[in-house]
Amino acid sequence: MRLILLLFVLSSAFVSCKKQEDGVYKNLKYGSDARNKMDVYLPEQRDSTTAVVLLIHGGGWVAGNKEDWGKDTRDFLLDAGYAVVAMNYRYACGDFHKQMEDIENAIGLIRARSAEWNIDDATFALVGGSAGGHLSLLYGHAFDSQHVVKTVVSLVGPTDMTDTLFHQYADNYQIGYVFEAFFGTSYGQNPQLYEDGSPIFNYTNVPTFFLCGALDDLVPYGQSIRMFDTLTTNGIVADTTVFYNAGHDLFGPGQINKNQIYDELLLWLNTYLVN
Repeated sequence: MRLILLLFVLSSAFVSCKKQEDGVYKNLKYGSDARNKMDVYLPEQRDSTTAVVLLIHGGGWVAGNKEDWGKDTRDFLLDAGYAVVAMNYRYACGDFHKQMEDIENAIGLIRARSAEWNIDDATFALVGGSAGGHLSLLYGHAFDSQHVVKTVVSLVGPTDMTDTLFHQYADNYQIGYVFEAFFGTSYGQNPQLYEDGSPIFNYTNVPTFFLCGALDDLVPYGQSIRMFDTLTTNGIVADTTVFYNAGHDLFGPGQINKNQIYDELLLWLNTYLVN
């Protein structure tokens, strides 16, 4: 439980779900693994131009669930006119490509059902918190073979898995084991693999928004700043907001930053989540 709180206080053959209510599909299977499930929420007013926001949870790649995205976030995005999907993915299993495959397959199923659901099949935003931010960045920039991710939003997501300060921070919380769990080896044994799994070294032309906390003692907030600098230096649209009153829990004491986070998120999506 402590780990979850720290890391985010934030094809039809697989279909085996029951529709819960109008426009809501819970535990829709998108793959064969037990964790390959997602929840789909469709806005009442929608058409073939309705874009999809795919929410990817945190938990250090070894914990967390789609339900960690609360009703407030989901309803906020639905009210803004977006289709919202919250997905589970396989926990760290020594090969980060498995998590990339999960995102690929989840998007594939959404696209296959898009006509039935009356939503856009080629306009997606990935929004991830903590480890989910890392996965969103990595997939959106380096693994989107379907070419449908129009923007990525990372909330306190790691960008550089080779960062020794990040490893030190994780050790401080006695969770340094997550790196070997994710990659299947240590950084010292295979530094190239850690670089391959770092969004900052594998960027492409995808508009990206970073939100981070200056007091974050788990994921160094400088990671977001450095990737923002890298993208903008290379002519790629990016922005960042640093919350100086927040750490890894970006919403801050008493969720003081909630309204600003929602407002900036919506402004970004409305600007870059376009056909």
